[in-house]
Formats: sequence, structure tokens, C-alpha cells
Amino acid sequence: MNVKKIDLIWAAVSMFIVGYSYYNGRLLFGIVVIYLLMAAVFVSHIIRIRRSLRNNVTVYGTVSDYFIDKKGSHFYPILKYTTEDGREVTSAYTVSDKKKRYEIGSEEVICYDPHDPMFFCFAGREDELTRDYVRFLFIGGVIAAIVLILAFATK
Repeated sequence: MNVKKIDLIWAAVSMFIVGYSYYNGRLLFGIVVIYLLMAAVFVSHIIRIRRSLRNNVTVYGTVSDYFIDKKGSHFYPILKYTTEDGREVTSAYTVSDKKKRYEIGSEEVICYDPHDPMFFCFAGREDELTRDYVRFLFIGGVIAAIVLILAFATK
């Protein structure tokens, strides 16, 4: 597991919010605050990804292999493609699939970011890059609303 400095900061901030809100008898409000902070971070990720998709270049890429996670249940296609400036790139797709969707050797239309050619997505599947963030925002929002209602009901 790769723990980054921001993960440690986030853990410390979350623990502070939980401790402070518990100490003041407002634990449920603290949980909602943590959700709102995470939602703000996720919205910024969605915006960043969508901005990078605006300037994408479309090319054909060849599926060369699959990266398979340790459990063997998630597949990440590895593609080879040439950028418009002639650079050869081999990169794994950042979104997993539960099956091998593409045949090895098949050519697929992809879109890559000219500022970061290692980052690509399959044409027509751009929403996959933000799907998990949107799910969290929706499901977490419903849970946060229920927690907020409970917080006001138990006041």
C-alpha cells in the first residue's frame, strides 16, 4: 500500500473533526463535515479530469496485454500507441474491468492528453474516469442527508 503525505494529512484532519465534534456532542455533524470536505476534493478531481479531456488527441492504439490485479478479478488493458509528435507510448488504462473486454492485438480508438501522453481513455468511455467519484458524491450525499436528519432529530 502506497501511503502518501496527503493521505496522512487527510487522516489527521478527519480524526480532528471527529474528536472535536464528539467532544462538543455533535458527532453526526462532524461526519457530515468530513463528507463535505471529501465531496469538495472529488469535485475538484472531476473538474481536473474533464479539463484534461477537452484537449485530447484521438489515435488508434493496439491492445498489447493486460495487467491483472493480485486477486485476478480486475483487468487493466495495456495499449501501445504513437502520439502525434511520433513518440511511442505503452500505458495501462487506469480503470479496471471485470473481464478482458478487448482482444490482444486489436486496434481501438483512444484519446490521450498531449500534455500527459501516458493518460488515455477509450473513445466513448470517457465517463468511466469520473464514475467512481460521481457514485461517491451521490451515495455519500444520501447518507450525509440521512445523518443530518438524524442529527437534527436527536437534538
